[in-house]
Amino acid sequence: MTNPGPQTAREAAELNAKAVAEGNLAVVMGQLTPEAMAQMMQLGAQGGGLTPQQMPAITGYTIEEAGSDGESETFNVTFASAIGTATVAARWKQVLGQWKIAGIALVSAEQTGEAGN
Repeated sequence: MTNPGPQTAREAAELNAKAVAEGNLAVVMGQLTPEAMAQMMQLGAQGGGLTPQQMPAITGYTIEEAGSDGESETFNVTFASAIGTATVAARWKQVLGQWKIAGIALVSAEQTGEAGN
């Protein structure tokens, strides 16, 4: 018996943001296409330590619709922690009947607190 998973791109984006905030890498990795995985790995260099995977104790997130091109839907997700915020654009599309992140890019990273070393 398999879980059918999210039925809409918005549901998938919500599930993904929650998994990132909780540090649930199994869920996050399962939602990435190989291309998006490579792009996610590059986010660290761009964000100067303020990307979701590098932020300590994410305290919340917001999701905004950023458009659709007919085949995919993009959402901007802003993650917040004690050291600042990072916003990523995630482009979702259906792959073999499941919503997957087909592209991801850093929109902004803003340090607002002290980064611990």
